[in-house]
Amino acid sequence: CIAPQRIVAVADVTAVGTRRTVTASAPGQLLSRYVALGRLPAADVCVLRTARLARCGAVAQRTWWEAEGVCQALAPQLRCFAISRPQELHRHRKRLEGFGKDAPQGDAKTLSACEDLLRDDDWYARKVAVDAIGRVANQGDEAQLSLLYKHAEDEDIFVREAAVDAIAAVARLADDVAVSKLAMRLADEDCFVRARAVVALGRVGKQGDVETLGLLDEMFDDGFVPVRKKAIEAVAKLAPPGDQAVLARLKRCLDDQDRGVRDEAKKALTSFSSQ
Repeated sequence: CIAPQRIVAVADVTAVGTRRTVTASAPGQLLSRYVALGRLPAADVCVLRTARLARCGAVAQRTWWEAEGVCQALAPQLRCFAISRPQELHRHRKRLEGFGKDAPQGDAKTLSACEDLLRDDDWYARKVAVDAIGRVANQGDEAQLSLLYKHAEDEDIFVREAAVDAIAAVARLADDVAVSKLAMRLADEDCFVRARAVVALGRVGKQGDVETLGLLDEMFDDGFVPVRKKAIEAVAKLAPPGDQAVLARLKRCLDDQDRGVRDEAKKALTSFSSQ
């Protein structure tokens, strides 16, 4: 355990997530300067390094000292603590609990912090940031939407799911760019991302838009049942009243092999017919 009053320099920045911003100011140089000036006792300086750096041996550690400007004479005096990757990850995620939940709408400080988190190597941190943007960003905020569009293509499926939901929350109704970006996720390899994209299009899409309805029509043949059910809801919401093509398509869903899809089609037909 590191005493809270100790000053910590972080080594091996690639393995400690957002702490990269701490090391960007070359802490080793600053610490050695303070010690040299007599303003900071060497005993009160700690260097927090990861287990990965510890396994690299003395040569690699000396290289780090030199790169950070810590002189050879001072380096042996610095106390080192090693923590494992799982510990780092756990602590990192614990700090993110509740992030942005009480932030006011459009809060610039929170949104700036989100932008930093989106650069994190940990998918969980990026998802937290995306969720926060969806809650805090003002509707139609193009700067935030551009970040969400980027992370709708994130390598992690949970981040992509969150990004799709956030786009639906932030984009204005019938936003052409948002509709286009969401439509791209209809072809996502992950079935849950596709399902969320269908729901999002139902929220953001323009009623009666032939192109959007055509894209959603293809989702009736998706192999994932929730995608087909959500496609029925979205089409029923966006189709113009009395559209015979949509009516015929919904009727074909009554023959779907899944009972839940058939029941959803019945409800949609009842609602659609009463319009």
